[in-house]
Amino acid sequence: MKTYLLALLAFFLGVIAVLGYQYLRTRQISTPAISIPSKISPTPQPTFALTPPSEAVSGTLTVLQGHAEKFSRNDTEYKEASTGAQILIGESIATKENSIATASVSGIVSLQMGPDSELVFANLFPSDFVIQQKSGKIDYLVVKPISIRALHSLVTIDSGDVIINIINTDMSITVKTGSLKFALVDSNNDTHVWTLKAGQRANIDDAYRQVFLQP
Repeated sequence: MKTYLLALLAFFLGVIAVLGYQYLRTRQISTPAISIPSKISPTPQPTFALTPPSEAVSGTLTVLQGHAEKFSRNDTEYKEASTGAQILIGESIATKENSIATASVSGIVSLQMGPDSELVFANLFPSDFVIQQKSGKIDYLVVKPISIRALHSLVTIDSGDVIINIINTDMSITVKTGSLKFALVDSNNDTHVWTLKAGQRANIDDAYRQVFLQP
């Protein structure tokens, strides 16, 4: 009887061992393995890789008085600029209060910016040279043809000395030497073109798109 009980106990222990082994094996198979990399690579940061076209020229800044700022191609805001700073296509220059600066592009144009002036060197190709003047008084000494976008006017100068002054929505164009043409789209979306010669001036009310010529 004692032998029979021992054999029965051994049988039950064997069954329990087998069931336990099968349970543990099932858990191991059903649990997916997690791969942990030995080294986590940092997320690549965006970089400004766009370079100016090889055909585009560049300008040079000279600070004559006070302070000037430059909005570079790879910046998100204006930063202080000093004499000798290079100006590339798409970059902007601004002068502070009581400040004067010049910007020159060899063989094309040299300009002097008065206080609180701002301009963008929008296109610096010798055959398609475009500047956008946003504010202030700027004196342009032009050697080769350029175009200047000023408020809603487009000024084209072949050569000569021209002053453009913008105060809020009022603008004046004064021709000291040479001649120019400027176009303005009126409130009816019609384009008008005027020619100014040396000694002439145009006063423009940009809010109402009106032009007043002075001989």
